[in-house]
Amino acid sequence: MPPGPWLVLLAAGLLYLALPLPPTLPPSPSLRDLLPYPKAQREAWVSLHLGLKASLHLLLDEKAARAYDRLLRLELRNQRSGKRSAYPEPKGALLAAKRWVEAIGQARRGQKVDLEGLPTAPHHVLPHAQEIRAAAYALGIPYGVLAAIVDNEQYGGDKALGLSRGVRQAADGLAQGLAEVQGHAPLSRTLGLAQMSWEDALKQQDRLRLFGAWDPAQPFPRTETEARKALENPYLNLLFTASRLRGYFNALLGLPPWDTRPLEDPWLYYLGPAWHNYPLRAQNLETWEDSFHGFFKGLFYQVALEGRWHLAGQTLIPLKAWGPGAKETPPSSLPALTP
Repeated sequence: MPPGPWLVLLAAGLLYLALPLPPTLPPSPSLRDLLPYPKAQREAWVSLHLGLKASLHLLLDEKAARAYDRLLRLELRNQRSGKRSAYPEPKGALLAAKRWVEAIGQARRGQKVDLEGLPTAPHHVLPHAQEIRAAAYALGIPYGVLAAIVDNEQYGGDKALGLSRGVRQAADGLAQGLAEVQGHAPLSRTLGLAQMSWEDALKQQDRLRLFGAWDPAQPFPRTETEARKALENPYLNLLFTASRLRGYFNALLGLPPWDTRPLEDPWLYYLGPAWHNYPLRAQNLETWEDSFHGFFKGLFYQVALEGRWHLAGQTLIPLKAWGPGAKETPPSSLPALTP
């Protein structure tokens, strides 16, 4: 007589119980465990962090707030473990985050934005707002990611009283001349606003055509000389950069190479600048100046590039639109948050 169905179910249950359970991830340490301060100080820093998280929730959305929390905890874990971090101790990271959230809030409310003391170069980003938005839109990525990369690269080029930028420009000019004469150059691999390499630019043809982002009437660069000339065009430099980023994001998110859906996860504001600046560090989830501040720059420019600004030093002053069709905008309903 064949066994009843209950015997089959019993045997299957015993077999399931005999199988090894999958390993569980170690619990993430609490924020308090990551703050090496006396209790009173620790609670004050926890309160600041929670206030910043709540502010971003109100100013942007819940996903942005969670991405900030993830970055802050990653930075603090890196500090404790000895991995590369942006700051040597938690209070430096929290105070920097506070300044960024204040700036994001000012931009969201259409107020003057004080960027004093923040490692940012808006004078390189704002003049190219239209190209940044267009290139990012063409590849379905947040334009704040692309703006943060431009800011990181140009801020770095401004260091050392212009020496870095002067050396870079001299190398670019020499490399272009050698490429035109010899067909290749053994130096200056990256160029333009986002410091895109000419080798990577030549690899973007299929993806740009897949997204319909390349003008079919224009020939695609095929040589180093042609790629270098294309990368001197701000829009093309940004378009090649956005295409390279989109390929990385698709691979990282487990999407097929031909997937063209728009990507909106705020964690991309960390991943994009980090990977563009230093792929191996990004893969290792390290935090350093360009990746830590790059995240906040991404959030900031995603807000700021919605408007128009006059730059006076390190202060952004909102500009009103005048002329036919212009109308007064009601005061912002967002609270004046002071985390």
